[in-house]
Amino acid sequence: MKALDMPSCNAESEEAVRLLQEAVRINTVSKVGDEHSLARLLAARLEQDGISYEIHALDDQRANLIARLRSGRPGPCVVLSGHMDTVPVGSVPWRLGALDAVIEDGNMYGRGTVDMKSGLLALTYAFLRFARRPADSWSGELILAATSTEETGSEGAKAMVEQQLLPAFDAMIIGEPTDCRLVVAHKGALWTRVCSCGKASHSSMPDRGINAIDKLFPFYQRLSEVDMESRPHELLSPSTLSVTLINGGKQANVIPDRCELTIDMRTLPDQSHAGLTGQMKALGERIMAEDDTTALEFETLLDVPAVSTDPQASIVSIANKVLIEQGLDQTEAKPRGAQYFTDASVLQALGKNIIVLGPGKPGLAHQVNEHVSIADYIASIDIYEKILDDYMK
Repeated sequence: MKALDMPSCNAESEEAVRLLQEAVRINTVSKVGDEHSLARLLAARLEQDGISYEIHALDDQRANLIARLRSGRPGPCVVLSGHMDTVPVGSVPWRLGALDAVIEDGNMYGRGTVDMKSGLLALTYAFLRFARRPADSWSGELILAATSTEETGSEGAKAMVEQQLLPAFDAMIIGEPTDCRLVVAHKGALWTRVCSCGKASHSSMPDRGINAIDKLFPFYQRLSEVDMESRPHELLSPSTLSVTLINGGKQANVIPDRCELTIDMRTLPDQSHAGLTGQMKALGERIMAEDDTTALEFETLLDVPAVSTDPQASIVSIANKVLIEQGLDQTEAKPRGAQYFTDASVLQALGKNIIVLGPGKPGLAHQVNEHVSIADYIASIDIYEKILDDYMK
């Protein structure tokens, strides 16, 4: 894999590295960390350039931040988006402190360096560069949107859409880690919990109870009846269905009165989540009709649709050209797909031309000893600026 051209070191780069260190040292674990502190850190940097912003609290821990630049000339609306939360540090010891943001051999280590504080900060610095531009050097509106709670279901992005905090946009760049490669499509996710309700009894008298585990097992066995077929997507692998959690029973001598399983579906753009949910419920109805002692309940835990941007869209063509200019060959720079989901699943309600592009190797996300290349982090600022420069002429 060909590396990006090495960016030059200057005062801005040094500041960007320091600010990323500060960001990584803030614990922003989804739902329990302090996203407000990170939002205030970003806000303080925006204030240095006289940029107004809004912080919208979801609760005491969680917040969204939005800042806007208007050129004063008619043109496209572009949103730069990244999330502030991270997954937990985990129980396995890190070689370097998980929240210390230590730099070693050209890499910064710490939870969130890859997913996705480096991408969020790089977008912020590209935004700051545009704030310093003469008004007549670009057209349209540029928005920085730092979202909350992406890791547990894009709740911050949902709040932005529901509260109408963002306008309809012409293009969006999401700085999730892609190793600075261009992603234009990713799968959706549909998580469903299926509960079997039984009746407890002493295990020495099982006939006096209804074993919830036994009653859920036929549903588990017949999940293949859910039709996951879909039209193939040129950039994505086939859709999948996996049972990822099973929980039932409380102790060895009690017939369990409740059992749960969780299903994780990863879907393609043409698949209807409502249709898939309907199929699962219909399967449950058939099983309950066959055995009147079976009682099944369904709960949707996560419902985020797949994303697919037209590879011929202007923002895609421009990003592809910029990556080639930055040193990637045509194969490395071409649009590709991803198996994970991003806030784009929710934010596509406001616009369809979305690209995902950011520093950091995706395989290091959520891992022990997560780290990002400083050179790639700084290079991504240049990449974002060049894309915006071309798109917002």
